[in-house]
Amino acid sequence: MKKMYLSALGMAAALSLCASAAFAEEGGGTYSLIQNVYGWGSSYSKAIIPVDFSTEADYMDTDSYIVSVERYDTRETLLGAGERAVTAAYRSDAEGKCDVAGDYVTLDMAVTADLALASPYYTDPDSFSSALKSWADCQYTITNTQTGESWDELNTVYHPDEALFQDAVFTEGETDVPYAFYEPEDDGEAHPLVVWLHGAGSGGTDIGFVTGGMKVTNFVTDEVQDIFGGAYILMPQCETVWMDNGNGEMTTDGNSMYTTTLKALIDSFTAERAVIDPNRIYLGGCSNGGYMTVKLAIEYPDTFAAIFPVCEAYKSEWITDEEVAAIASVPTWFVHCTADPLVDINETAIPLYERLQAAGADNVHFTKYEEIFDPEYGNPYGGHFAWIYSLENMCTTDYDGKPVTVDGSEVNLYQWVAAQSR
Repeated sequence: MKKMYLSALGMAAALSLCASAAFAEEGGGTYSLIQNVYGWGSSYSKAIIPVDFSTEADYMDTDSYIVSVERYDTRETLLGAGERAVTAAYRSDAEGKCDVAGDYVTLDMAVTADLALASPYYTDPDSFSSALKSWADCQYTITNTQTGESWDELNTVYHPDEALFQDAVFTEGETDVPYAFYEPEDDGEAHPLVVWLHGAGSGGTDIGFVTGGMKVTNFVTDEVQDIFGGAYILMPQCETVWMDNGNGEMTTDGNSMYTTTLKALIDSFTAERAVIDPNRIYLGGCSNGGYMTVKLAIEYPDTFAAIFPVCEAYKSEWITDEEVAAIASVPTWFVHCTADPLVDINETAIPLYERLQAAGADNVHFTKYEEIFDPEYGNPYGGHFAWIYSLENMCTTDYDGKPVTVDGSEVNLYQWVAAQSR
């Protein structure tokens, strides 16, 4: 059974959709899925099925639906199987829009942070550093027990949260760097550029892992865009991890095979858009991306108006005193959790913060957390998930627990970033 896919991010993201495989029974109808982005990443949140409203069937009865799922890895090994809970059913068009009285029913399905059955991807143990994501082959069978109908052939996956991002590939030499980007409305004014670097799990050659791997969609909300007065967003992707030393190994001295290519991409992206203010280029990233945030600041301290490394993995011992002195003038806001089990805060952010303070840095801040919870759903995360709070723009306090201020006014992370200029 052949399945066809469409994607809001074009051909590159189309490769990210759950692959098709002939496991479903012949004769079922087609269905589509909607993938939404949450703090923990992406989940399939809705299923859309075509129905015949000329019959007397009550297609809005949620109790009449059974949604069964099987998830397979790329080797066709079963990852898990079970049923998804249907929380609502309503008439919609083919894209799930309920303000249009189409010939479809959209089924809302419950999602939670720990519901692997709803996830479109899994962590591949055979990938670089056993950290990269792969797209699962997610096979749905939707049954209506009232009518006896079933839908088991995937038609399309929609990505409404990611739809504002475009994607392209930057090439330097033999290195390709996929990237997602957002362009604000051209009003003839200069605009800042925010560069965000993903963590280890979002590497690869599929930009969908970047746009849907964590809640980077918050960068393009009206609230955040208003803070920056309209910001360009650039989110590159590395094929392995930013800490790859070029020999297929994680760096042990701070060097990375991606440093110069990444800088070339930023320069190229900026040069192609004359409305980007070169004095307001901001750089942030989490974990592996936090490492590369620090690395780029060390190598190019005159490029960035501010950096905001989150749970950054750049060990302080890799940084010389001369390098610390060079970046002491770069406005910096660290975000980290003291309970981080993957990146030791006492080997990375804390000693670097203290060294910057000792070097005379007068615009360096640090928000520390003892635990991480989802601000919307309330579920706890591991201590490494400090990006939950930074991407939601919830960071407001400094190392001493007092509010960070700009010109006497209390500010959050993005307000502080937007206030910086070279």
